[in-house]
Amino acid sequence: MVALVIFVCYLGHGCDDLVVGAYNNEAQCLQAMDEQRLRRAGCFPIEEYIDGFWVPAQEYADF
Repeated sequence: MVALVIFVCYLGHGCDDLVVGAYNNEAQCLQAMDEQRLRRAGCFPIEEYIDGFWVPAQEYADF
């Protein structure tokens, strides 16, 4: 299972990550990301997201 996660960064208040959906495989997740035209998002294994073994949104903030 793969989670589609969007990264939301606030002015002066840090960043958050929000799960938009869950998919059976990465291809479905990437297709959904493309259909929804999400730019600041990614597909991550659900187990890693739940356990916290992944890079948080602050690492993706390039602005």
